[in-house]
Formats: sequence, structure tokens, C-alpha cells
Amino acid sequence: MKLVIDQSKEYKEVEITIKCGIVDKRLEKLISQIRLYSFSVLGKKDNKIFNIALENIYYFESVDEKSFIYTEDDVFETEFKLYELEKDLVDSRFVRISKSCILNIENLLSVKALLNGKYEATMNNDEKLIINRHYVPLFKEKFGL
Repeated sequence: MKLVIDQSKEYKEVEITIKCGIVDKRLEKLISQIRLYSFSVLGKKDNKIFNIALENIYYFESVDEKSFIYTEDDVFETEFKLYELEKDLVDSRFVRISKSCILNIENLLSVKALLNGKYEATMNNDEKLIINRHYVPLFKEKFGL
């Protein structure tokens, strides 16, 4: 792979062009990372609104009809419903792991199979989440198992 960076003060925004013969799994992952970098979600905390970059989000969770954004060490409320987030993030490294949770695979440290067909996901901040049986096949596909 060849990487060319053309830097100039004349450019007003970053433009990325990928030239390739075929789009393989590794290139799909790179494209997914680029999309993650350019996308963010608004979250509220303490009556303030924050613009949270996707790469900083560990997972989204819905509790009592409210949706929350979890980062390494913080929690924000968001106006989005999980189904809306899931639709917007379909081509990214986010994957639904339960009825109430969407996980960012990029912040996943490890995964362990449990006896009941479920999986246990350990995030980079050592937080553990359960991947329900129904969502395991999609998780395996996104994760590359």
C-alpha cells in the first residue's frame, strides 16, 4: 500500500481518495475507521451539549426509553433512539449486541464465549457487556470471527 499526503494551507477541508483494485476486508476496516473519524453524535450532560466523536464512544445503551452514550469514563444522554443510531452506523464498526445496546468494536479489548451461547465483551476500560445469543452471528461477522 502506498500512502500519499499532500499538505497545503490552500485546502479548506480534508479530502481522502482511495485508489484500489479491489476492496478487501482490511480496506473495508480502514474505510470504516475513516467514516468513524468524520462522524459525531450530540450528547447532553449537566445541561450542556457536547459533540462526541464516534471513535471516543464505547457503546450506546437504552434504559427506560432514554438513550445514553458511554465513553471511556463518562456518560451522556442523546436524543437518538437505538434504531436510528443502528441505521446511521450500519457501515461502521458499531454492532448491535442486545435489544438495548450497540457496541463499538474499535474499543473492544477482548471477547469470551459463555456456556449459554452468549458472549462477554470486555471494553478497553475493563467494562464488561453481554452479547445476547440472537446478536452473536452479526457480532462475529463484524468482529471477524
